[in-house]
Amino acid sequence: MSSQQSVITNIFTVSPFNEYYLPSVNRRIFEKVDSVSLFNKKFHSKFKQENTLHIIVGMDSGLLANYVMDYPLADGSKYLFVELDEVLNFLNVDIPDSINNSFSICSATQFKKILKDKDFNLFIVKHKFKLHYSTAATSNDIYTLLNHDIEKAIEHEYFESSIGFTQKIFFKRQLDNLSENLMPAKLLTNSFSGKTCIVLGGGPSLNEHLNWIRENRDKLIVFSVSRIAGKLSKEGIKSDIIVTVDPQDHSFEVNEAMMSLSDESILISADHTCAEIVAQWNGSLLYTGKQIPWDDERNNGNIKTEGPTVTNSAINIATEMGFSQILLCGIDYCHSQTGQTHTSDTYRANLGPDIGTIFEWVKTYKGEMAETPIQLLHAINDLSQFVKSHPNVTFINLSIDAAVVENVDFRVASDITLTDISTAQRDLICPQRFILNANEKKLMLNEVKVTLDVSIKKLEQLLTKLEQAKILCKKISKIKSNNNTLISMVKKLDSLENEFNNKYKKYSYIIKYYGYYEFSQFLTTKSTDSWTSDDIHNQSKVYYDVFCNVAQELYDLTLSAKARLKSRISEYAEPLNFSAFIPQWRNDRHFGRVLIWQRENSNIIENLTLDDRTTLKKLTDEYRNLFVKKDEKTNSNLIENLNNATKKLNILIHQKHLIGIKKMVEYLEPFSKQDVKIERLYYLAKSYYQFFTNSFENALETILQLSDTHREEQELSLIIRLSLKLNHIEQAIESLSKIVQYNDEYLPQYAQTLHLQGQNQLALTAYLDYLDKYPEDVPVLLKFGLFLVNVGEVDSAKSILLQVMSIDPNNQTATKYLAILNK
Repeated sequence: MSSQQSVITNIFTVSPFNEYYLPSVNRRIFEKVDSVSLFNKKFHSKFKQENTLHIIVGMDSGLLANYVMDYPLADGSKYLFVELDEVLNFLNVDIPDSINNSFSICSATQFKKILKDKDFNLFIVKHKFKLHYSTAATSNDIYTLLNHDIEKAIEHEYFESSIGFTQKIFFKRQLDNLSENLMPAKLLTNSFSGKTCIVLGGGPSLNEHLNWIRENRDKLIVFSVSRIAGKLSKEGIKSDIIVTVDPQDHSFEVNEAMMSLSDESILISADHTCAEIVAQWNGSLLYTGKQIPWDDERNNGNIKTEGPTVTNSAINIATEMGFSQILLCGIDYCHSQTGQTHTSDTYRANLGPDIGTIFEWVKTYKGEMAETPIQLLHAINDLSQFVKSHPNVTFINLSIDAAVVENVDFRVASDITLTDISTAQRDLICPQRFILNANEKKLMLNEVKVTLDVSIKKLEQLLTKLEQAKILCKKISKIKSNNNTLISMVKKLDSLENEFNNKYKKYSYIIKYYGYYEFSQFLTTKSTDSWTSDDIHNQSKVYYDVFCNVAQELYDLTLSAKARLKSRISEYAEPLNFSAFIPQWRNDRHFGRVLIWQRENSNIIENLTLDDRTTLKKLTDEYRNLFVKKDEKTNSNLIENLNNATKKLNILIHQKHLIGIKKMVEYLEPFSKQDVKIERLYYLAKSYYQFFTNSFENALETILQLSDTHREEQELSLIIRLSLKLNHIEQAIESLSKIVQYNDEYLPQYAQTLHLQGQNQLALTAYLDYLDKYPEDVPVLLKFGLFLVNVGEVDSAKSILLQVMSIDPNNQTATKYLAILNK
């Protein structure tokens, strides 16, 4: 931040390398090195990347734009410069017609619209874009907001565009879980009409309501998200239903405490939940969604898996179960007022506030603003729509610090009316009701296997046809003339494509859905206007290669699922044969299945051989070893994130975002003595907060607490601004004498301040140093002329004013003062 409002001025200067640039944009960077040498070092290899949308923030006074245009553009790439409106007004960049389709310049406002244009959006969808920052954008704080706006626009566009790329892991997990997803959650539909349940999430507010939950436990059905089930159990609160949806492997590692609760709780998991959890859950398990991804008949009427978070899913399950009043607790959808993201005594809560990430802002029921990640912002919107579509259910959040969700009311827990839940009704969710015996499980596993075998047969047939299509494409590409042979081959290819779209329609669709990412890569960013016949043949070849490869991948997954099903079935075969199923456990690292097997076969364990019992003991030990304790990060990680934290603070300062700045102060204060960089950031944030709230004396006192050796341009700038406002001229002069090493733009102000103190010789030197480099800066020339009048150098003042007139013949200020001086 400069000591006065940062502005872009239409003053160009010529560098020692004969290059014109705007000093108010690029400071002194081109005084030290020529632009080509600088850009070669920073950008040359990066700009060569093909089939990429290169988004470049800032044009470095036009020099960077010219640099890009002077070199051959990478094949299939586009180059999009985003520049400040003020700078665009001063620059005139001529774009040759030959690169007009590949090279563009726009403002921040135009950029958001351009991103949605299909020619640019495909790069975003395919994640084929690179964000580059000009030297000005990385060194001049006038670009802080532009950088922020561009990053946020890309983040939102990519988040919205990339949702379709995540389904592959869900498919894999569904197939991994075929042998466990046997009982659908629809078995619980409408079982608690008119009753109240509470859905407990892992938000920071959970702790505030634990006593009330304990006191009213007998009048509530308790749902908990998987990560807090263990914490609740320690608090003496039993979860009736635990909900889990995360497909990622790490989900198992952080749920050790939950895995020991299989005797007392029902686990409802999404069809795509992490396989390590569902395969080793030693209790009753119900699933939401589809058992087989492409088989709707087997899942008719099952409860759907709602997203995007586990709490959204839990709320949906509770609604399907018929509850008329659903209480939410620990479902904050935002950070706490101290920056915490999770309730205490959980792994994530110990990481401390994330001071370096630029989050979204939401309003809480208390009327305060809180930060939240973009994923939770979408979850808020999704829940609002969900609640709106269920007008007969009352949704209440118990936390006043939770983010406001439209149609969800806040109410103090003590004001809520609860009705009794009978023992008979509570027995409806007794975990033992949903435990299958050996015969039931074996029957269901065989039914799933029969269904899967049909799909495997169809996929085998489809793969054979796809191989034929690939061979035809290869032959077609070798025929150069349009003869009868070519026509015949094209007809055969069309016939095969017709089969894919009709006879194998369901499987073709599921392959393309599963391989959405691979098929999107098949879409080219190259303009179709420039396609040749070779391009068309190549596209067909790529299309069928992708089709075949994805189909093969899906086929392999079905074979893997079948092997797991056969393994599970063999767990119930007679005579007992460990070698028929334990290798599968070991291959999957699902050692916890040993506990399930022992529970289901407790009557024969005593009759096992010593070797068999040793095997079981070893598997049990291997299961315990799966829960590797993660090294919990400490608050020292704040230090690693300081560059981003500084950037975040600058954005908040530019926006005069008082709430955000205040929270930065609160987040940083406990750690301000840990590291000099944290200390600097803390004092800067605190001083700016005081400045923006008109506590100028306190603001100056705060920033001066930072050691003189640790003050950089931003601190010196603020000290100058405050000192001048409070008329502490000596303090201003001291800081100005140091800040001029960073930027010439401070020299005129330094000269003015010296003049106020009567140090006219030093003021004269400062003015001359500046005007020697920027002889056509009219505002500074006028100030210099007035300075000369004040020190009695009238003739010199006239000379300066005449110089102004030569630059700007219609300058009214110069005309006026010349008239006065010539009287």
